[in-house]
Amino acid sequence: MREERKSTPRASVLWLATCLAACGGGGGNEAAPSQPQGPKTEYRCSIQVAKKPVGELTGKGNGEDPAKADEAAWADVCAKLPEAERATCRDETKWSVSKSSMSASGGGPVSHSTTLTLVAIAPMFDGEASSEVSSDEACKAALADACTKAGSPGDCLSAGFEKKGEARTKKTQMSKN
Repeated sequence: MREERKSTPRASVLWLATCLAACGGGGGNEAAPSQPQGPKTEYRCSIQVAKKPVGELTGKGNGEDPAKADEAAWADVCAKLPEAERATCRDETKWSVSKSSMSASGGGPVSHSTTLTLVAIAPMFDGEASSEVSSDEACKAALADACTKAGSPGDCLSAGFEKKGEARTKKTQMSKN
């Protein structure tokens, strides 16, 4: 004769727990819970570099009206550029232009004078990097990235470039268990 046992809620829970333990937790593919980890910090840095300005060029012009004085100043300053760059003399994407004008009359006809100053606009190169160690390490790597993009790998700051901008961020994430 077979003995019948009544199932109680407690017995059912114990039986289920025993089965799950024997089967490896139910799913079989799940990894064992890891030890709690601290927050993960990521430091990011972006740096911009550009070639240092080499100098400025100045051109002067005089004329009986402002337009003639301006044209004479442009001719003077453009003639000071190397032959290969003269075609870009009035290109506002390559040159920053400062203009100074003056008119004078000493009782006779009015004389106009114009001075133009050109400064080369150097293209900027952006570098980005991140590090889990420090903000300084991320910025060191970002500078190396920017220098490489500028065509001057290594320490381009000692090779005629200057830092134009720098941005640092720190992101902390709590790890999930």
